[in-house]
Amino acid sequence: MNLDARLLAAHSAGDGAALARLYAEAAERGGPGAEFYLTQAWIFALEAGVPEAESYGARLRAQGLA
Repeated sequence: MNLDARLLAAHSAGDGAALARLYAEAAERGGPGAEFYLTQAWIFALEAGVPEAESYGARLRAQGLA
């Protein structure tokens, strides 16, 4: 299943932890929208209480985005 399909499935399931990781995966691919995807990863990680939230936030702060 491609990334878009996995994102849609995670949204449908309300799986915040999966959404955080999938948006981080999208951000890692770079290109247009990478900052948006990283921001979404951070938000979903904070909401889901996953440990990756700190590293996503640190990456955004390092880029001057948080």
